[in-house]
Amino acid sequence: MDQIADRTEAHIISMARNDATYALTMAQRPEVSPAELCGMIQKLAGAVKDVASVAELRGERLNAPVARALEEALRAALSQR
Repeated sequence: MDQIADRTEAHIISMARNDATYALTMAQRPEVSPAELCGMIQKLAGAVKDVASVAELRGERLNAPVARALEEALRAALSQR
């Protein structure tokens, strides 16, 4: 079961990285519309939430104070939306 969880988490993190790279590339293109940029922001917000969930679920692997600080920072960033 741990291997399945590890693979799933690795996939979530990899997809978030890919989404971030794509969004940064698209944001530099003048032909991208504001609506497309908004869609990318929504997708990135979803990826951040997924990665935060991975961090919460695997918090025992991290130093507890670091995990709490990361969680608080992500929650603060997401609540500003």
